[in-house]
Amino acid sequence: MLVLALDSTALTASAACVRFGEDNVLTKYSLYTVKNELTHSENLMPMVDSVLNGMNAKIGDIGLIAVSAGPGSFTGVRIGVTTVKGLAFPGDIPCVGVSTLEAIAESLSGTGDTVCAVMDARRGQLYNALFRRGRRLCGDRAVSAEQLYSELSRMQRVIVCGDGAEVFLKSCPETGRLFRASAAACEQNALSVAEVGYRAFLAGKAVKCGALAPVYLRDSQAERERKEKLK
Repeated sequence: MLVLALDSTALTASAACVRFGEDNVLTKYSLYTVKNELTHSENLMPMVDSVLNGMNAKIGDIGLIAVSAGPGSFTGVRIGVTTVKGLAFPGDIPCVGVSTLEAIAESLSGTGDTVCAVMDARRGQLYNALFRRGRRLCGDRAVSAEQLYSELSRMQRVIVCGDGAEVFLKSCPETGRLFRASAAACEQNALSVAEVGYRAFLAGKAVKCGALAPVYLRDSQAERERKEKLK
C-alpha cells in the first residue's frame, strides 16, 4: 500500500509518500521536510507533488492519507487537516489522524528509556506525552514545565524530544536523568506520521475524510480572549 503523510503542526512542514509491502514492512519512501520562511499553505501542495513524483505515483495510487491532527499550532493543524480532506475527497481515500506527539516519539520507540515528547504550547505550557518501548504511559496533555519536571524526576532515564525540548530542559533545575534527543528526532517527520498512521489503519481506525478532525488540547487564543472579555 502507498501511504501519503503530512505534518504541519509546528514550524517544520513535512510530507512523505511511503510504500508498505509484505508483512506490512516499510520498503520505500520519498520524504520532503522544510523549515523555512514560507507558510505551510505555500509549502504543502508543492511538497505533496514532490513526494508523489519521487515514488512515480499519482494521488489516485494512494491507499491511505495520514496527517498529524494535533496538538500543535492551531493554524498549522487546521491547514494540515484541511489539505488532507481536499486530497482525499475526490477519490474517497481513507484517512487517519495521528497524535503529533506520538509521531515525534516514533523514531525513538526502540529504546528502553522513557521517551518524553514535548512541544512548546506557549503561555507557560507544554504539549506532552510519555512513551516507553512504543507504548503510551499517558495521553496527550497540556502541562507546565514544573509539573512535567516533577513527574520525570521520579524516573531513571528520560530522552526528551520534540520542538519544545530545549525550552523545557532550560527550565529544569537539574537534568542529570534527562537527555535531549538529536536534532533529527526533535523535528516533525512525515515518515513517522506514515508509520503511526499505517498501524492505526491496520487496527481499523481509518475514517472517511469528512470525519477527520483536528485535535486541540486547549482553546485558541481568540477563544481565550473572548472568555476573558466575558468574565
